[in-house]
Amino acid sequence: MENRLLSRQVDLLYQQSKGAALASAATALMVAAAVSSTVPLWLLLSWLGITVLAAGIFLGMHSKRKRVAGCESQYKRWADAFTAITALSGLCWGLCPILFSAYLPLEFRLALTVLALGISAAALPMFSVVPQVYRIFATCVAAPMLAWGILAGSTMISHELTVMAAVFLILMLVTSTRLARTLRAALRVQFDNEELVASLQEEVAIRQAAEQAALQSTTTARASQARFEHLAAVASEGLVFHENGVIINANQAFARMVGISVDALVGRSPLDFVIPAHRARLDKMLRSHRDETYDVTLADVRGREVPLVVQSRDFDYEGRRVRLAALRDITDQRAAEDKVRYLAQHDGLTGLPNRSQLLESLRQSMSLARRQKFKLGLMMFDLDRFKGINDSLGHAAGDELICAVAERLKQNLRAEDIIARPGSDEFLIMLPYVKDSQDLARTALKLQRCFEQAFTIEGEELYLTPSIGIGTYPDDGDTPEQLILRAETAMYQAKKAGGNGFAFYAAEMSALARENLNLENQLRHALDNGEFILHYQPQHDLQTNAIVGVEALIRWNRPGQGMIAPLKFIPVAEMSGLIVPIGDWVMQEACRQAQDWQSRGAEPIGVSVNVSARQFKDPTLVSKIAQCLESTGLDPHLLELELTESIVMEDPVNSAARLKQIRDLGVTISIDDFGTGYSSLSYLRQFPIDILKIDRSFVRDVHIDTHNAAIVTAILAMAGQLQIGVVAEGIETAEQQEFLARHGCGIGQGYYFNKPVTAAECEKLFERRPARAIPFSVVKSA
Repeated sequence: MENRLLSRQVDLLYQQSKGAALASAATALMVAAAVSSTVPLWLLLSWLGITVLAAGIFLGMHSKRKRVAGCESQYKRWADAFTAITALSGLCWGLCPILFSAYLPLEFRLALTVLALGISAAALPMFSVVPQVYRIFATCVAAPMLAWGILAGSTMISHELTVMAAVFLILMLVTSTRLARTLRAALRVQFDNEELVASLQEEVAIRQAAEQAALQSTTTARASQARFEHLAAVASEGLVFHENGVIINANQAFARMVGISVDALVGRSPLDFVIPAHRARLDKMLRSHRDETYDVTLADVRGREVPLVVQSRDFDYEGRRVRLAALRDITDQRAAEDKVRYLAQHDGLTGLPNRSQLLESLRQSMSLARRQKFKLGLMMFDLDRFKGINDSLGHAAGDELICAVAERLKQNLRAEDIIARPGSDEFLIMLPYVKDSQDLARTALKLQRCFEQAFTIEGEELYLTPSIGIGTYPDDGDTPEQLILRAETAMYQAKKAGGNGFAFYAAEMSALARENLNLENQLRHALDNGEFILHYQPQHDLQTNAIVGVEALIRWNRPGQGMIAPLKFIPVAEMSGLIVPIGDWVMQEACRQAQDWQSRGAEPIGVSVNVSARQFKDPTLVSKIAQCLESTGLDPHLLELELTESIVMEDPVNSAARLKQIRDLGVTISIDDFGTGYSSLSYLRQFPIDILKIDRSFVRDVHIDTHNAAIVTAILAMAGQLQIGVVAEGIETAEQQEFLARHGCGIGQGYYFNKPVTAAECEKLFERRPARAIPFSVVKSA
């Protein structure tokens, strides 16, 4: 308010300055004309020039202030400028009778003195708007004459006139102060009135708008209510309106779900129609007023349980705020999910757990063994000379033989033992609660002897012998992967000894362990020495055959030994922790190469990079990704990071947070080898996933194996529901490509299209088969 008052006072001051300036200039010209005959010309022109100049400055400032009137931010600067020019003008009039006194008779001197004081009085109503301006002006007019009267004595002007001038000055100053107070009070009243009028106008406008909106809302609500009731009646999803935990209306779809009429539903509680285990959670949801989505299991009047997804929100129903719940039956979806989960965790031929399921069971059993202080054994079981039998009798006979072996092994193991088939003719057997090595040796011998009886396959009697490797926890490994590696090492020792026997793992006899140690030492120098290179495998649109991306695959050009397969050194790098700097190099080099292709004229192409378990746990991973993108200049949407299901599910909470941070950078996220692990819709919804990569083991026989075909089509259906892209790996034949394309798989890669090639060879492929310049997240969700 204070700033506004001062700004308005300054505005009023400048509004009146034009008249004051013109009057001052005109008066000065008349004075000059009256005394021109007696006052020296130089003195007269000097005084007249300064006085008229001050008036001219007033006029210029008046014009400039008029253009910015109402500006409250710089009022002090404008007031100070006006005060300075006012002081100059006041001094001109105060010095006038003094400067001309020597050349004029007494009557003229007295007349000029009275004129100067009169000008001061005339300025009172104009300059008192800002009291300090008038005080300075009046003081500058009167002070020179007072000083002159006192110092000059009676020879120049009477003492009475000096006293009269002093009294006049005091009277003018007091009067200006009172006028300023009156003006400020009037301005305050004016401001209050303006605010009151504005407030009343705003209130009137608000009320008019509210009345109009209410009228419009009523009309719209009636039409909307009619449309909604029609839609609710024909909707396939169940709709329930409830208020304070009591159903007030529902549609026919929900009535069919629970098996009673709509009229019978009214007045009941929604809690009456869910299984007891879900009632507490549902009761909490009913009391909430937030938009929420949750799962419940409905129990109908026949006792049948139906899984539902419920979306709940507040709803305006007949003028009341109630809760609306939309319920969708997900029985088929759950069945498909359960089927995919089972197929992903079990061997399709024998029904035994697969490798990923055994790893999870082994992880849990090792944790239990650690707490309860018991030993745990793991056997790697391999059939001697199975390949010869399979080649001679055919794959069908080989599959039948594998199933017979699995059944015989189960018959000779304890109920708590777990047998798994990781693939081919190998089995893994976990034996918890073993006493010692002798206990494991007895079990191995029992399994070896159970093979002395022949297997009858297609009328043929077949005799098999096993090679068994044994590792124990905690003696031979701290992790499931380590324990499997130890058991495998021991199994190869048993085979080396001629087969049909078993061997315990012993570090001193493990050539593999020595080789791994040697590999680890050489890996530490390989990165610094530039021994790693990247090959790129193109990814193709299965409909158009266009290249839409590449996967970066590391190769190690080991001096003196040539190219080392990743399967040989990646596990060692993972176990030693070297995988983190190696993975950082792969990501940096892949991004650099993708950007280099663009700079050389190629269309933008996405590049996918595998992220290991240890690399994903690196707390600096997100900042490294951001730094990599910044240093290479690659568009974040062109970078795809591939992770396996087991990596993200090891710590779901932290994984979700980490994936969100990566997604926020604009990077695409894919799940590699999908179908070999959890394969759950719940985690797909939980994590920000863009792409699923179907494992090559399912693609290999997808066109002839109904088991693999079922898994692939279920994955495609699941991804379609969640609007997640799909990439099929390991496509090697036209039949596989045609099957996948026909069932809606968008992207594929494999030797059918291209083997992994160098960056230069990959660039030539771009030239022969132009890439589509579309980001991963768009192409692979198409």
